[in-house]
Order: sequence, then structure tokens, then C-alpha cells
Amino acid sequence: MDVPGFTVKKLPARIIMGIKRRTSNADGRSVADIPACWQEFLTQNMAAKITNRTKTPAFFSVYSEYDSDWTGEYSYLIGSEVSKADSIPEGLAVTRIPAQTYALFKAAGPMPDALLEVWMSVWGSKLPRAYTCDFEQFDARFTRPENKEIDVYIAVNEEELEKMQESDVMQE
Repeated sequence: MDVPGFTVKKLPARIIMGIKRRTSNADGRSVADIPACWQEFLTQNMAAKITNRTKTPAFFSVYSEYDSDWTGEYSYLIGSEVSKADSIPEGLAVTRIPAQTYALFKAAGPMPDALLEVWMSVWGSKLPRAYTCDFEQFDARFTRPENKEIDVYIAVNEEELEKMQESDVMQE
């Protein structure tokens, strides 16, 4: 189903292995923590330590373990999809993205501005977020010299989303 601004997708569960940190948007920590996490991941070649990687040609940024909503603390993980996580190398962690319904937004254009614009839109919306696990998928479209794209998946409460859409239709 398509809704202005996003597409609703039901996705299977995924296992992501990478480096993980706790941060928060409320006190501005995420503005420093997230780029620092990326810097560590890239400069220390953490991707090479990830075992059992799938063929999914992408990196993931995963937002999980929310204390409350987007203003509270949450865990942030950068990594790759793995087929199993029976052995976790030192310095790495695992986050399981649950099978559920997501609102898929596309961040397109100059980065990081386009990505921040998507998040600001989500934070300012009435989207019935589940606050279980949200994630960004960085694939080949992100490596283009121009017209970069990132898929942003926001976990939603499907029942509430359907009610919201029905009420929107009835108001027209």
C-alpha cells in the first residue's frame, strides 16, 4: 500500500552484526555519537570482522532498544546482515530486526542533509511508530557520486496505521 511520503512494507526478520552504542536525540549526543560510530566502523575496518555475512550488499544503521520514544535513549548499531550469530567477534554486537510492518521512506539527494530531512519528517509526524527497531539500509545507491539514496525503515503499529488512514479517507 502506498501513502504519501512513504510505502508500507512487511519485512522478514534480519540479524545485523556490527558495532553498537547507546545515544539520545534529546541532549544532542546523537549528533556526535553517530558520526563517531561510523568513523570507528570505517577506520578500524570493522566490516572485515563480521562473520557469516549474507550476500546482501549493504550496510545497516539500526535504531533499537528505545527507552521511550525518539527523545529518549536508544541503541545504535552499524553493521552487516548475517545468516547466524552463533559466534560474535570481540568488539562487535548483534541486533535482531524483527519481522514486522515498516514505513519505508527514501532519503535522496545530498547527504547527510537528505537523511536528516527524512528523520525530521518522521519525528514531526503522527506516524504510529512501534519503537521496536528502525533501520537505514545503505546499498549501491548510496555510493553513487550524485543522487545518493538511502532506504529508511520505521517500525509502525499496523492496526493504528490502518485506522489512521481510514479516518483520513472519511474526512475527505
